[in-house]
Amino acid sequence: MRRNALIAVVAAIGAVALGIRLLGAEANGPDSTVIIHSAPFSPLAAGGTLHCVSLVSPPVIDGQLSDWPAAESIELTRYTAYTFIGSLVDTNDLSSLIRSGWDDQHVYFAIQVTDDVAVADSTDVWRDDGVEIGLDGLNDDYAWGWDDHQYAVVVDGRKTDRSTVTSDITAAVYQYQGGYNVEVAIPMSKLISGSPISGTVMGLTIGLHDDDDGGSWDAYLIWQGTNTSSSPEEFGDLLFTQRAEDRVVALEAKIAQLERKLQEVLAILQGFQAVEPPQ
Repeated sequence: MRRNALIAVVAAIGAVALGIRLLGAEANGPDSTVIIHSAPFSPLAAGGTLHCVSLVSPPVIDGQLSDWPAAESIELTRYTAYTFIGSLVDTNDLSSLIRSGWDDQHVYFAIQVTDDVAVADSTDVWRDDGVEIGLDGLNDDYAWGWDDHQYAVVVDGRKTDRSTVTSDITAAVYQYQGGYNVEVAIPMSKLISGSPISGTVMGLTIGLHDDDDGGSWDAYLIWQGTNTSSSPEEFGDLLFTQRAEDRVVALEAKIAQLERKLQEVLAILQGFQAVEPPQ
C-alpha cells in the first residue's frame, strides 16, 4: 500500500507539471514554441544604458554571433562616444555595435567592430586594435575594489585585466574583411556576490582602439566617461533585464528537468512494486 501511495503522489506531481506546461502554452497562443533567433544589432536611440538580456542558453564563445538572441545594443562611433581622441576617416575606419547578456554564472558581451585595417604589433595591448570593457560590478562608483575591472581583448586574442594578462575571462575573436567580432564571458563571481536578478545594475563603459599603421594607436573611443580603468562615476549602466518570452522558456526547461527526475523516480518505485514481499 505504501508503494502504491508513493507512485500515486509522484504521478500527481507529474500531472501538475504537465498542467503548468499546458497553461504556459495557452498563455502564448496556439503555437507555444518560443523561437530565440539571431537578429541584427538594434542600436538604442540614446542614453547611457545598455540592456543586458537574460540568456536561456549561454552562447558559444567562438566569435561567431549567430547564436545570440535579438537584443538591444549600443552603437559606438566618433559621433556617439563621450570621449574621442585621435583621428578617424569615417565609421569604416572604426566603429562598433555592442550587446550584452547574462545568466547565473556569467555576463556576456558581443562586440561587432568595423575596422578596415587590423593591427596587433605592440607589447602594450592598449596600443593595438582591440576593445576594453570597464566594469564596476557593485555599481558603487569606487574604482579599485575586487569588483572593478578593465578587461581588454586585442584583435589577436590577447586578454588582460588592467594591462595584466588574465585567464579569468573567456574570449574569442573572429576576423573578417572589414572588421572583427569579440565575444566575451566574464564570471559573475568577479563582479558581485551571489547571483544577479532582473533589475541588477552594474557600472559599464566600453573603449575601442584603432591602430592602422603600427606603433601606438591612432584613435580611441570611449562610450561613457573619460577612461575605462577609473572614474566609474562617469560610467554608463549595464541593466540586467529578462524578457517575458525568456521567462517562459526558462520555466519550460525547469519543468522538463522535473519531468525527467519524476520518470526516474517512477522507474525506481515500479521496480520495488515488482518485488514480492517476504512471506
